Amino acid sequence: MVLDDGVEDVQNPAALNKSSGFFLSLIVPKSEIKSIKQALEANGLLDKTLKITPFARGSNDCLAIPPHEVENLKRAIENWKPAEGTGSDIRPAGKGKEYLEVASSRSDSSENKEQKYMIPTSLEVLCTTHQDGLVQANRARGRLLQKIGLPDQTGVEVQLDFRSHLSKHLRNSDRSHLAQAIRRWLLSLPSRTRSILPADPDSLLGGCKWTCTVYSPMLLLPPTFLSKDPWPKLLAGPLKPHLPGLCQMICRQLKVTHIAVNGPIPVLLPSTPASSNGEGALEPNTLRSPINLTPLHGDFGKPNLPPRPQNLQDAFWVRTVQNDITQVWAPMYTMFSRGNLSEKTRLLRLESLKPAAAKRSSAADLYAGIGYFAFSYAKAGVEKVLCWDLNRWSIEGLKRGAEKNGWTTKVVEDTREEIELVYNQYNDDRTTRPIKERFLVFHESYRDAPPRVSALRNRIPPVRHVNCGYLPTSSDSWAVAMNVLDHTEGGWIHAHENVAVKDIQQRRDEVVETFTRLAEPYHTSSEATSHFDVECQHVERVKTYAPGIVHCVFDIFILPKSP
Repeated sequence: MVLDDGVEDVQNPAALNKSSGFFLSLIVPKSEIKSIKQALEANGLLDKTLKITPFARGSNDCLAIPPHEVENLKRAIENWKPAEGTGSDIRPAGKGKEYLEVASSRSDSSENKEQKYMIPTSLEVLCTTHQDGLVQANRARGRLLQKIGLPDQTGVEVQLDFRSHLSKHLRNSDRSHLAQAIRRWLLSLPSRTRSILPADPDSLLGGCKWTCTVYSPMLLLPPTFLSKDPWPKLLAGPLKPHLPGLCQMICRQLKVTHIAVNGPIPVLLPSTPASSNGEGALEPNTLRSPINLTPLHGDFGKPNLPPRPQNLQDAFWVRTVQNDITQVWAPMYTMFSRGNLSEKTRLLRLESLKPAAAKRSSAADLYAGIGYFAFSYAKAGVEKVLCWDLNRWSIEGLKRGAEKNGWTTKVVEDTREEIELVYNQYNDDRTTRPIKERFLVFHESYRDAPPRVSALRNRIPPVRHVNCGYLPTSSDSWAVAMNVLDHTEGGWIHAHENVAVKDIQQRRDEVVETFTRLAEPYHTSSEATSHFDVECQHVERVKTYAPGIVHCVFDIFILPKSP
């Protein structure tokens, strides 16, 4: 049910583009919840997307009213007949007295101390201002009570508590209140535009199902957003001039500043410059660049911007928190996969990463990105985490995220730093001095990891965990992982693979066989008889990658045999 009293009387019709509807709530004693809820439900006026919650009075009880509406409001209050012990006081609001305040005065008698609850209704008030909405709400009170068959003397307050009601809604699912923002935008359109739309906005939204995500301060929408008929034609036609208003409405409702439509990360990209294969040649998307992200609102930065220091500083960065770990990235230049959460969580629970064991070890992440898995090692208590990545934007996100979590970082990316930090082996004191930073991040290919780790062996705890988190297969990095793993104490290599469900056991055997072969050249002593035991301790199914294809992690345990 929509209430639109007074909307057509707005003196400036253009202001309607900035308007929004607000919903009435009933403030009721606990003893009346059941009967009033049933009455609302029977009349189709119960907002089932929100919960009934305890109501606490606050500063929202005082709202400003335009002077020309004061008389109407007085009459509305008189007709309302509020419960005994309540009343209204109308007084100047100050600041030029452009508005008047309506303050509710309530006695502190014991009979008014009963806990009250807020029941959300689907009765919407269209308004151009907060104050306008209050006036219209008061006009609607009598009609609402009459419609649901409630006598005035029930002690029920029919009250519009804008901010309290909306903040409750913001704590519900993003999808629910994205739909509410769109619905309010539709209802706020000029009358001429609304006349060509269905009378009931819900008929446009009923079949829309989206999974949207807020990565503060950005809202990320799916590619299917408003893609169902008749939305494409409407957005390309009569609604096109009003799209900025939709984005602004969504931003206010979801408390974000930027909006974008997500898209799949392509495995291949057009070659730049074109390869010898000719025009249209493709090359692997090694950096996992999110080229299919479509910004809708806000400045995301220019595509393909080089990661120079000033660009890194000025870029738009977003964040999320998983497992009490903050991660940061620039969505225009770096991907983020929320589907890896289960694997991040599992790492925190590994027996081999319990505090006593983790504290005496290092971990290496050969495809670190923004710290997807590297941060889990640090959170578990690993003393040093070594990271490799080619994408400087990802490394900056890792650095910023580490700082948010209270971890220090050292980014190695120029020759002078590399010589000083890694290759300066002629000075024994410098070579054996412990690395003070928690994260040591190399802006280079994982293929350069073996000499780096070799030079650092005396300055960090033994590398007991190596993460190979690249899809569809990380097999190219397995020889490097075996080299980087500590050969005296052994440890675990976590190999990520996309595998057909029916082939998981077979692939498990193949992975063990491969690592057994890769371990052959390494010995814990000068005797050639000292080799390694290799076993797959666990296969973790992280997520479905495609129909019949699963993202798996093979936990390969490599233990040196006794001589």
